[in-house]
Amino acid sequence: MNKIILIVCAILALCTPSQRETTQVSNLKTFAKVYGYVKYFHPSEEASAIDWKRFSAYGASEIIKCKNQAEVIEKLNVLFKPIAPSIVFSDRKSNFNKNTLIPPNKEAYTTTYWQHKGLATGMYYRKGNPYKSVRVNALMKTTEVGQTTITKGESLFDASPEIGASIEEEIGDNIYCQIPLRLYLNDEGTYPKSNTFDSLQNKLNKVDTKALGIATRLGNIVNVYNVFQHFHPYLKEAKVDWDKEFETALKRSFSDNTYADHLITLEKFTATLKDGHTRVTNFAKGTYQPPINWQWIENKLVISNVFDDALDLTVGDIITKINDVPVDEYFKEIKSTIAAGTEGWANHCAQMKSIVGKRYTEFTIEVNSKTIRLKRNGRYGYGKTKIPIQENLYTKLAHNIYYVNITKAPMDTITKILPKLEKADGIICDLRGYPRDNDGFISHLLKENDTSDSWMRIPKIIYPNQKNRIGFDNRNWSLEAKKPYLGDKKIVFITNGRAISYAESYMGFIRGYNLATIVGQPTAGTNGNALSFGLLGGYSISWTGMKVVKHDGSQLYAIGILPDIYVAKTIEGVKAGEDEFLNKAIEVILEKN
Repeated sequence: MNKIILIVCAILALCTPSQRETTQVSNLKTFAKVYGYVKYFHPSEEASAIDWKRFSAYGASEIIKCKNQAEVIEKLNVLFKPIAPSIVFSDRKSNFNKNTLIPPNKEAYTTTYWQHKGLATGMYYRKGNPYKSVRVNALMKTTEVGQTTITKGESLFDASPEIGASIEEEIGDNIYCQIPLRLYLNDEGTYPKSNTFDSLQNKLNKVDTKALGIATRLGNIVNVYNVFQHFHPYLKEAKVDWDKEFETALKRSFSDNTYADHLITLEKFTATLKDGHTRVTNFAKGTYQPPINWQWIENKLVISNVFDDALDLTVGDIITKINDVPVDEYFKEIKSTIAAGTEGWANHCAQMKSIVGKRYTEFTIEVNSKTIRLKRNGRYGYGKTKIPIQENLYTKLAHNIYYVNITKAPMDTITKILPKLEKADGIICDLRGYPRDNDGFISHLLKENDTSDSWMRIPKIIYPNQKNRIGFDNRNWSLEAKKPYLGDKKIVFITNGRAISYAESYMGFIRGYNLATIVGQPTAGTNGNALSFGLLGGYSISWTGMKVVKHDGSQLYAIGILPDIYVAKTIEGVKAGEDEFLNKAIEVILEKN
C-alpha cells in the first residue's frame, strides 16, 4: 500500500507544475487581450498616462498567481479599473450599461476615441514617419527630437466608433469583458474618473525596468503579441497562427534564464511573421567575425572569402560542421530565429548571423575532414560576400555596355554620366543590395509619367484585431518621366534576396512598368516603412507598419519581385572568381543585338 501511495504522489508531483503552467498561460492570454484592448482602443485619460511597459510586467506577475476563474476576474478588476474605470468583467454575457458612460451634464463635454493610421503609440519617434495615433479631441504629448509639445488630437480620418460602442467579448473560459471605445471628455479629463490610479502608479514605480525576471519576460511577450495582433499589416499574408505562437512564447519564457535566452524567445516568436524588417536587438549581440565569409551554394556551405592568408582555407572549400554540429542542423536553428519571407533574405541573414558574435569568441569548423578553430577578431563586411564589380560606382564594359552600381552610386553621379549612358548600347544596373537614394534614375527609364497611385497602403484602424478595418491611406511616388530617355536602350537589372524595402520599391517600378529585363533571384519580399519599439530589459524590435503591393495590386509580401531569368551561383564559379549574375546580364544584352 505504501508503495502505491508513493507512486501516486510521484505522479501528482510530476503533473502539478505542468498543470500550474497551463493555468498560468491561460490566465496570461486573458490578461493580454485586455491589455491590448485598453492600451490601444480605450481612450481614458488614465490609460494614456500609464507606463504600459511597467504595467505589462506588473500585470503578468499578478495574473499568474490566480488559481481559478473567480480570482482572475477579481484580479482583472484590480489591475484595469484604475486605468479604465468604466470597464466591466464578469462570468456571464450581459448587455453593457451605456448609461454609466454619460456624465450628469453631458452638454459640457465633447467625446474622445482612438484613431490609428498605422501605429505610433509606444513606437520610437523617427523623422518622416508616416504613422500616427491620435486620441481625438484629447490633449496629447508629442515627443520629437529635442522637443516635447502638447497638442489637441485632431481627427486623422472621418470614421469613428459610435457613442456607447464597446468591445464585448469572451476573453477566457467564461470570462467576459466590456470595454468602451468612446468616452466623454472635458478639461478635467475623461468620464468616469478613476480614484485608484495613483495607487496603481505607485506600484508600477517599484517595477525594476532593468531586471530580467519572469515578470519582465512575460510582460515583454504580452507587449509584442499585441503590437502585431492589432497592427501588423501582413498578419493574414504571413499565414501564421499568432495565438498559438503567443502561447509557445509564453511557455518558453517560464524556462528562460538569461538575456540571451529571452532574446532567442523573442526572435523565434517574431520570426513566424516572416517580416524581413523585424530585428530583435539588445546589448548581448556582437558584430565581430573571423577573417572569412561563407555562403550557401548548391545546398552546401561554401567559403566565399578568405581575408587571412595564414588560414588553411581556400575559397570554394565546403564546410560540413560548425562546433561539431552538421551545418544543416546548425543553420536550421539559426533560421528559426530569423524573420524572412523569401529564401534569399533568409539565407543572407543566416549567413551573417551565423558568423558574427562578440569580439574574440571562438568556434570550430570542419573542412576537408580537418577541424579548424576560428576567432572573431575583426569586421570583414559583417558576413556579406564581397562582389568585386560592386567596388565601382559605374564602369564601362566591353561592347559599349555600361555598368551602374545602384547600391553605391549617388544620384548626382548618375546624373553626371547620363550623356554616356545615352550613347551606350546597353546598361546593366546592379541592385544586389540597397539603393543609394537614387530612385530618380527610374524617371529616365519611364516613357510617360508614373500613374500608379495606391501601391503603398497605411491601415486606418479604430477597432481591435484588425476587424472592420476602415481602409487605407494610399501613398505613391508620382515619378515624372525625364530626359534623356534611356528606356529605348537594352536595360538589365541584377537583383537578389538582399534587395529589401526601398530596393523593392525601386524594383516594383522596373517590374510594374516593364522597364528592364530582371536577372538574378527573388527580392526579400518585405516592403513598407519600418518602425520600432522598446521593451523592458533593453530590448527593441523593428517591424513593417504599412502594406505594400506590386503595381498590379498583387502580393509582394513573402514573395518579392521575381526575376525574368533566374541565376544560381555554382561552387565552380566561386572558385574561379566569376560573377555569374553579371555574366548572365551581359549575355542577355548581347543576345538582344
